[in-house]
Amino acid sequence: MRLCTSTSLIVRNAEFGGPAPLICVPLVAGNQAELLQQATFARALSPDVVEWRADAFDDLSLDSIARAANEVRGVLPREALIFTLRAQEEGGAKPLPQTTRGEIVRSVLRSGHLDIVDVELGNGPDFVGPIVRLAHEQGVRVILSFHDFQKTPANEVLLTAISDMVAQGADIAKLACMPLEPGDVLRLLEVTLTARRMFPAIPLCTMSMGGLGILTRTAGFLFGSDMSFAVGQAASAPGQIPIADLRAMIAALHRHA
Repeated sequence: MRLCTSTSLIVRNAEFGGPAPLICVPLVAGNQAELLQQATFARALSPDVVEWRADAFDDLSLDSIARAANEVRGVLPREALIFTLRAQEEGGAKPLPQTTRGEIVRSVLRSGHLDIVDVELGNGPDFVGPIVRLAHEQGVRVILSFHDFQKTPANEVLLTAISDMVAQGADIAKLACMPLEPGDVLRLLEVTLTARRMFPAIPLCTMSMGGLGILTRTAGFLFGSDMSFAVGQAASAPGQIPIADLRAMIAALHRHA
């Protein structure tokens, strides 16, 4: 039986923490034409959530990002839309000074075109705090996230990260780690289960990356993870699988679990 949150979080048509796990498709495009093409393709796949990975975008000027956000919202008027400008240290496509990233994120938050913003916990409270406050003022939900592409840290480290996310105002807590052996995958699921019990009110999005971590993307919802990422036209992290395959696997598990 799936472990749901004590109170689900509704964002447009997506229910985080509800009876059914959500599927998110990323948009990873270098220019506006490609972005709109990917958004149109994603819409046809009927994902629950769409993430725009803006760190892949070539033109990160404020005007360019604002135009692109407006166009994406026009293509995806009903889908919950995440805006992510990922720091390179946690898997972002390019180096970008923290001050510049903050300026872009704040500008998009004020645009009214997005529903959720993803910000790395590792940016520190001085960066995270003002963005969380501005997001909530604008009616935007916040994912605070932690990524480790080299390893899966100790359980205590991961649980402390989630605790810090909750303390700093996250609406959704996200962990993504690279497993080095099968035990790391099991530990990630254990952390997910423990976090769900420790923080029953907050939706979680947790995953082991790479091929070894596929189990967490397909069955993580049984341990408390509320959203999984799938490939539309392009992957945003190692180990993502096509949405049709992921949807079928989750449906089978959800039906029989």
